[in-house]
Amino acid sequence: MPSSTASVERLFSLMNNLCTTNRNRLSQDRLTALMMLCREGCQQLSDDQTSKIVEIFKKMKERDIAL
Repeated sequence: MPSSTASVERLFSLMNNLCTTNRNRLSQDRLTALMMLCREGCQQLSDDQTSKIVEIFKKMKERDIAL
């Protein structure tokens, strides 16, 4: 058992920063991918992990945004 819960608390904090009231419809796959990118950074991820993340975002539908 870890002696500290700091690493878990950091992950929950990151998740709360990503999944806000404006972005509350993120799927679990997208949220996980964003958390990996934010936590690890692109340079730290393997090519396979990066490819999986890119595929998740490729599947997203395009949105019409009114500015």
